[in-house]
Amino acid sequence: MVGRSGLARAARYSALFLGLLVLVASVVASVVTARDKQAAAQDSQLRVELRQQIDVLDSYFERARSIDALLAANPVFADFYRVPGTNPAKINAGGATITRVNNALAYLEEMYPGRIGEACFIDSSGAEIARVVNGVPARPDKLSQDEGSNAFFAPTLALGAGQVYQAEEYESQDTHDEVISNSTVVAAAGHVGIVHFEITLESFRTPTSADGFAASILDAGTGRVIVDSRAATTTAGRPDLSLDTLIGGGSDSGVRTAGGRRFAYQHLPSVPGNVNNWYVAVSAPAFGSGWTRGLSVGSLALVAAAMLTVLIAGASWAGHLRAARRAAVYDPLTGLPNRILLSERIEATLRTGRPATVVLLDLQRFREVNDLLGHHLGDVLLNQVAERLLAAVGPDAMVARLGGDDFAVFLPGYADLAVADKSILAAFGSGFVVGGLTVDLDAEIGVAYGPQHGEDAAALLRNADSALRLAKQYCARLQVYDPAAEQSAPNRLALLGDLRRALDTGDQITVHYQPKIDLRTGELAGAEALIRWHHPELGRMNPDMFIPTAETTTLIHALTDRVLTLAVAEATAWAGQGLQVPVAVNLSTRCLLDPTLPGRVLELLDRTGLPVASLELEVTESMVMADPVRAEMTLRELHDAGIRLSIDDFGTGHSSMAYLQRLPVDELKIDRTFIRDMAGDREKAVLVSTMITLGHNLGLSVVAEGAETEQDVAVLRDLGCDIVQGYYFARPMPAGEFRAWCAAWVAAHPDPQRAQPLANAG
Repeated sequence: MVGRSGLARAARYSALFLGLLVLVASVVASVVTARDKQAAAQDSQLRVELRQQIDVLDSYFERARSIDALLAANPVFADFYRVPGTNPAKINAGGATITRVNNALAYLEEMYPGRIGEACFIDSSGAEIARVVNGVPARPDKLSQDEGSNAFFAPTLALGAGQVYQAEEYESQDTHDEVISNSTVVAAAGHVGIVHFEITLESFRTPTSADGFAASILDAGTGRVIVDSRAATTTAGRPDLSLDTLIGGGSDSGVRTAGGRRFAYQHLPSVPGNVNNWYVAVSAPAFGSGWTRGLSVGSLALVAAAMLTVLIAGASWAGHLRAARRAAVYDPLTGLPNRILLSERIEATLRTGRPATVVLLDLQRFREVNDLLGHHLGDVLLNQVAERLLAAVGPDAMVARLGGDDFAVFLPGYADLAVADKSILAAFGSGFVVGGLTVDLDAEIGVAYGPQHGEDAAALLRNADSALRLAKQYCARLQVYDPAAEQSAPNRLALLGDLRRALDTGDQITVHYQPKIDLRTGELAGAEALIRWHHPELGRMNPDMFIPTAETTTLIHALTDRVLTLAVAEATAWAGQGLQVPVAVNLSTRCLLDPTLPGRVLELLDRTGLPVASLELEVTESMVMADPVRAEMTLRELHDAGIRLSIDDFGTGHSSMAYLQRLPVDELKIDRTFIRDMAGDREKAVLVSTMITLGHNLGLSVVAEGAETEQDVAVLRDLGCDIVQGYYFARPMPAGEFRAWCAAWVAAHPDPQRAQPLANAG
């Protein structure tokens, strides 16, 4: 008989054996489950990446169509046809007409360097009128006379004016790049021509990501790989057998494994106006379907037989500690070090006596992405910023995310400011593609050097943050910590106190007025109200000396209300004297984002009896983009009430054309920096002409400020500008002098069409 000890021993062995079986089954199940989760997560990520790639392509095509349509709307092409003479004679004669055509084509290439290498203007006869390749116009004897044989030629003419034709990819005869072309018809004076430009397919290529994701574009007819992340785009393309199965399967979309890679793909068939018939595919190394993506059967048995509870517990505890440490010192969204790990790195460097540089970055316009596109796409954008910053700095540097849209870069040693400008800020030189949209971001940075700006991490980070605040205050992209600026804080407080007392006195704050002249009629089109402060001790204060400080506090509201009250009262008095002069008042960012502003303005107009059409409010692009959603709500309420709105300092901000179309504005004011020396600067003249054309195409009147010479006014009149403001006509002047100036202007110009400045206007 088997004794009790034998039974107990057998029971223990059986329990051990069953325990091992359970352990083996648990390990097998966990491996299979983990592999399935990884595969499912990869498929989901592939679909997201594919959607983004398709959105990017759609955006490229739509942008190309918009560019071509805008280019065709440029009057220089129609003007060429309207000039008397045959096309060859006008081309060979050179002169301003053909030069403007070449400049328009060259400017397109300058706007999109590396993407657009060739642009041309072709007559319906097939003869080229002008061609620009990489910024260089072709000589008349080098112009083609047989463009009619090109594949894009006949379909473009068949579409007619206002339609854009995008041809199938081909090798450019001029740049020898693989390109797709965009063409549209121009018709004038009984002639028909084509405006045509080429976009390189290489510009569609996105780099392979660190985790092996790659994007490909295939010709649906031949299976040829046109663009691929893993290799530069060539004119011959390259075969890839792993992609052939996508074409042969006959499905328009799906996810499948081929050649050791997992693919998500979708068919983009040709459509009217775009004959490109493509497949877009996104791929990554595929997870295996057997035991090769985990532990082998033999390994599992060996691990199960040898594993002890103590080792399992120890390994689990070690993993827990590592995970806890990583969670404590790394940002969960971007995977970058956080403030804790950054501080440790700074402290370790400073303890050794070595110098260090800390750079803090704050993203501009990031809030727009969160408000307009949602937090998910905001997170995508933050990850893209992190990737660019990592690529911009060296291996010894550390990039950290401090929270929100705040990033930091630690650089060992003393970093030259040029390095920060050319490497870190250069990372924001091109747009970020988020959800199929191109988002333009910029950054302001503050720099502090250790140990002179701080002997420990806390002091160094604090002073870098102080430099960043100064960068925002001074509207500078880069600012180094300045101890003297910290000491000037009491001076700013004293200035605010003086300004508050000036508002209480009622006689220190005044308004001067500068007239605006209608270039078409020569009539007085309005006046801009400009604040002036006569300090009892410091004398006359320029607005730049106190407005930026006031904008940091709620005092700007009282200051704006004072200017509005004075300007509206003066305009009401003018109207009572028979002088109908609309008056324009500038708003600050704080006022624009104040929901009570429309009510206060309308109450003021109602109290004084001034018609709403006699008041115009000016805002800058930068103000609007600080908080686009709230700004648009305020502007729309003001505009719906009948108040004219103007975008001031146009050209110096970062607004997109798409967003500009949504704003309820009536006028664009071109910044004076573009007008200065414009008559002798061809590039400035082209920019001003483009801005005027853009404003008119959006249905807006265009004002140019800063015209100081007769030549400035003549050029602006030739370019079709509506209204001009500047020292050529008059400097800003007090209300009494302005009334006298208006009377003298009307008396001196019985024929408004021949408006000239008054002799004493300066």
